[in-house]
Amino acid sequence: MVKNLNKTLFLSEETLLWCLKNFLIFFFFLFLLNPHILASETYFSSYLKLKSGYDDNIAFTYYRPEEDFFTIISPFLYLNYKSERASCYSKIGLDVYRYAEYTRLNTTNQHYEIKGDYLLKEKWQIYGHVYFIKDTTLQSELQETGIVHVREDRKRYNISLGTTYFLNELNQLTLDITGSRTDYDWKYYVDYDSFSISTTFQHQMKTQRDMLMSKIYYTNIDSDTSKVNNVGFLIGWQRLLSENTNFTAFLGVRYTIMDYYLYYQRIIINPFIWPPFEVIIEKREQTDREWNYLIDLSFQKKEERISYSLNGNYDLVYSVFGEPVNRARISGRISYKWSPRWILSLFLSYYITSSEGRVYEEDNRFFHFRSNLKYFLKDRWFLEFSYSYSDFDDKVRDYNPDRNQFLVILTFQLGKPPAVR
Repeated sequence: MVKNLNKTLFLSEETLLWCLKNFLIFFFFLFLLNPHILASETYFSSYLKLKSGYDDNIAFTYYRPEEDFFTIISPFLYLNYKSERASCYSKIGLDVYRYAEYTRLNTTNQHYEIKGDYLLKEKWQIYGHVYFIKDTTLQSELQETGIVHVREDRKRYNISLGTTYFLNELNQLTLDITGSRTDYDWKYYVDYDSFSISTTFQHQMKTQRDMLMSKIYYTNIDSDTSKVNNVGFLIGWQRLLSENTNFTAFLGVRYTIMDYYLYYQRIIINPFIWPPFEVIIEKREQTDREWNYLIDLSFQKKEERISYSLNGNYDLVYSVFGEPVNRARISGRISYKWSPRWILSLFLSYYITSSEGRVYEEDNRFFHFRSNLKYFLKDRWFLEFSYSYSDFDDKVRDYNPDRNQFLVILTFQLGKPPAVR
C-alpha cells in the first residue's frame, strides 16, 4: 500500500519539477501584476550573494586532495503573503559554482519552494509544503548525515500536507503526511523513496511557560538495496525559562525493521554451452530488527548583544548506498554583536554515525568548525569574512581527510525580509 502511495505521489521527476517551476512563476507574476494584492501583508524581497574563496580539498578526499579558488553567485527571490486566515511563502534560488582550475566541478544548484497555510475554521488549520532541490552531496547531505562519500549531484523532491485542530485554548492535535524522492546522478549511489505519517499532541500548561508534547510516527523508505519500516514514539517538554530563553527536550524509542536485498554470484552447470559453466546472479533477502532510543534536545538564549544555542540529536538517517545509519549529532552556535556594524559568529558541530552495514559498513566521526565576521555596509548590505575547518574520520577504512576553507562574501538585499507566520 505504501509503495503504491509513493507512486501516486510522484508520477515522474519531470512532471513534478515542471509543475513546481511554472506554479512559482505564475504565483510571482500574479502578485506583481495585481495592485490590490500588493498591500502591507505582501512581502517581496531578494538578495544576491557573491562569494569568493579558497578550498584546500575541494572534493574532500583522503587521496591526492585538490586545492582551488572558486566563486559562488547566489541570486534568491522571495514572495510572501500574509493575512488573518492565510499565509504563503515562496522562494526561487540558484547557487552557481565556478572553479578556477578544476572546472569539471562547476555546477548550478537550484531551489524551488512554496508553502502555505489556511485557517478553514476557528479551530481548524490546513497547510502544505512542496519543494525541489538540486545540489551536491558535499554541500547538503554531509550536513544532514555527517558522512563523506564521493561528491555527486543530487535531486530531492518533497510534498508535505498537514492539518492542525485546536481542541481548546490549551490543546492541539496535528497530523502530517510527507512523501519524498531522492535521486543521485552517480550510478553507484542508490535512489530511494520515502513516505512518513505522524501525529503530534501539544498541551500548553496554564502557567504559559511549559508545554507538554507527544508524537507518534511511521516512516517507510524503499530502494533497490533495502526497505525500512520505522515506527517511533516520543514525549517532549518545552520550558520558557525567561522571555528570551527556552529549552526543549524530546525522548523516545523506535522499532525498525530493515529488509536488505543482497546479490550473490553462483556458478551452475549448463550442458548447452562450452565450457559447461555459467555464472548467475541470485537475489537474497535478509531482515534485521532493532529497538533503539531517540533524543532531541535544544537550548536557545538571546540577549541584546549576544545569542547562543546548543542542540543534540540521536536518530536514524539514510545513506547514499541505500542503508539506514544511526546518527548522533551535537551542534552549537554563538553570536556576539561587537558594535552596531560588527557581528562575530562561531559554529561547531560533531557527528557520530554507525551501522552494521549489510552493503556498506559505517563507523565515522565528523567535526566541523566555522567562524564568521560580518560587517554591515548599509542597512541590508553587508560584507563577511569566513573560515571553516572540517575533519572526517572513517574508522572502518582508516580514512582521515580534512579541509580548510576561506570565504569573502558580499550580500545585497532588497525589499522587505521574508514574513514569518
